[in-house]
Amino acid sequence: MKTRVEADRHFSCSAGVCRAAAPRRTVVGRKVGACTPRKTWWLRTQNAAGQRVSISFRTERAARDAAQKVDAARILGQDYLPRAAASSTATLFREVGEAALKLHTSLNALSPATIRRHASYLQKHLLPAFGSTPVTPLGFNRLEVKKFIAGQREVMKDSTLRAGLPIFSIILDHAVERGLLSTNPLRGAERLWRAKPSGEVDPFNTEQIRAVLASAMAVDHDFGVLVQVMAQTGVRPGEGLGLRRCDLDLERAEVHVQVTWSHSRMGPTKTRKTRVVSLLFPVSEARAVWRPADAGLETRRVLDGLRGLKVLPADPEGRIWGMSATTFDRLWKRALKKAGLAFRKPHTLRHSFASILLSRGANILAIQKAGGWRSAQVLLQVYAKWIEEADSDASTATSIPLNARL
Repeated sequence: MKTRVEADRHFSCSAGVCRAAAPRRTVVGRKVGACTPRKTWWLRTQNAAGQRVSISFRTERAARDAAQKVDAARILGQDYLPRAAASSTATLFREVGEAALKLHTSLNALSPATIRRHASYLQKHLLPAFGSTPVTPLGFNRLEVKKFIAGQREVMKDSTLRAGLPIFSIILDHAVERGLLSTNPLRGAERLWRAKPSGEVDPFNTEQIRAVLASAMAVDHDFGVLVQVMAQTGVRPGEGLGLRRCDLDLERAEVHVQVTWSHSRMGPTKTRKTRVVSLLFPVSEARAVWRPADAGLETRRVLDGLRGLKVLPADPEGRIWGMSATTFDRLWKRALKKAGLAFRKPHTLRHSFASILLSRGANILAIQKAGGWRSAQVLLQVYAKWIEEADSDASTATSIPLNARL
């Protein structure tokens, strides 16, 4: 293949006006993307293995200088690609990544937690892998992205990677808009990877809930009350730690879930919505009831616990439980060990809240509203097993002859 220098197809295009000629070859069924004006010059050549290589340059002069060096190396029988020349003119990934996230944050109403997550993924994962790499098609193609994903899957869960890759894609989209890349290698018809099937949630049953509550109370009274509140309301751990005095209504036996405690600061709830939840959902009772109105003495004990807290803030806006997430996790591990249970995350209390009540025939919309799930569809997807159990128990009960039930 002869080394050649050419302008990008969209070099003469302007916003809204595409002057590029149609591509000579298009994969069947593949849609041609929208025009993106790019002031880029390309050096087209081959490496020693006969593979085609395209390297972008900002100016025609830089591209032609690099082409001369490639031709000279070929005459001498050497394999030379102008990576050094490209590096001197190309923009490094570090610069593109920081600029992309800054622009994305200014254009979108993101929560502080989301902004921190984006910055954290960039600093901890993307910059160590690509920070000093020039943003060129040679360094950011689908093969390089596949290698990055494979390496990430060795050190993190698929769920974490699934949450992080959109951040990578935002940066690569920004690189395309700047004319540094022709396409985003994360986008395309062929999937780059497939996540492992997520396992079912593993909630506590009623007996285990009672064991956890008893051991948590034995470890620390105030911590035990918090665990009971979380178990009987289905709040997320951050929402439980973020509850304030003004959120508590003991007369009505309710809590107003308005904020969450995360990264040592207060923020909005996951759905950015406020909800009012009863404290008396009877998840720890060995009876087939689910309504707070049917709560027994064991469930109502949480009200006495809240009235008897050893430490309570004077400020109505102060957090009821001033402990840090680290302290909570340490006490949680002690409580599970004391109860003789294998470790499960505190979020398991939320899974238990939904699974136990739904298995008792609870109204799915009432549980969705109490737990703050985005929709009832989420409950149907995650907790279908326990809804089916409730339907099975109901059909079994109705199939028994009346005289037999008497």
